[in-house]
Amino acid sequence: MSQKDHSHVWRDLSTDWLTWADRLAPQAGKINTHLIDALQLPGLSSVHKDRGLRVLDLASGVGEPAFGIAKMLAADVSGERPDIDNPVKAASETGLRGHVVASDIVPGMCDGLAARAQADGIGNLDVVVADMAALPFGAQTFDAISCRFGIMFCQNPDQALGETYRVLAPAGRAAFMLWAPMAHNPLFVAMEAVLRAEIGIGFDGAGLNLFGFADPQSSIARMKKVGFTDISLATHAPVGRIPAKAAFWRPQMEMLFGPYLRNAGANKSFAIDAAMGAELSQHIEDAHFRVPMCFHILSGCRGS
Repeated sequence: MSQKDHSHVWRDLSTDWLTWADRLAPQAGKINTHLIDALQLPGLSSVHKDRGLRVLDLASGVGEPAFGIAKMLAADVSGERPDIDNPVKAASETGLRGHVVASDIVPGMCDGLAARAQADGIGNLDVVVADMAALPFGAQTFDAISCRFGIMFCQNPDQALGETYRVLAPAGRAAFMLWAPMAHNPLFVAMEAVLRAEIGIGFDGAGLNLFGFADPQSSIARMKKVGFTDISLATHAPVGRIPAKAAFWRPQMEMLFGPYLRNAGANKSFAIDAAMGAELSQHIEDAHFRVPMCFHILSGCRGS
């Protein structure tokens, strides 16, 4: 996460992110494939076979997609690779290798990330506390840069785009996962309505600008302005299938509004869950929630 003047928002949420990290990893891995594919790592790897790839992940939170990319690049010089049971295993079999730097503005996030990486045996990953709007890296350092639901939270996202371009090597590629408009994300529509009604706070009040890159044309224009070329934007709208009795909104809600929910107390928590279930009941089919999530993958290249 990154937001210079509101980093306390994410500092206060570090515990909530760590609480849900392992349980959400399989789901995160599924959608991360779209972001990782946009980096075009196999093509970059063919250019840098001598040294392996250098990848930077921005706003890493507590690990994704930095972990998935690091595992893809874990082949050593002898060609040995770990037996990875995740959606990117097929990519690892191409012989990709390299190193990942995971970064976040919140020290607590970075501490949790480093501990999780060590527990998972990920050796080709470093963790750096960094504000993406003022990156502590030299120009043209990285071959690829990823950012999953992070850049929209910056105090100055256009400056962060410029910094991304600055530290990207010639012919390198950057990819961003961004929320599409709220209207295309029923979970967030319900969350905004319920939390405003129950505890008097919504996304704006909590300092959360989820939809700052929701408009495709303006997002592409912002990439062009800082120098990116070969820009592409793809929209994805996967639909999950979750038992209707499951409070599936809890992880996302706690990772965005954790301190407010704790202050509200247990009774209010029950009321919030009941209201969320009612708001989302229109998406129940065959005793399962079928709620779409909609996001963009925006990517671009630094010319050689």
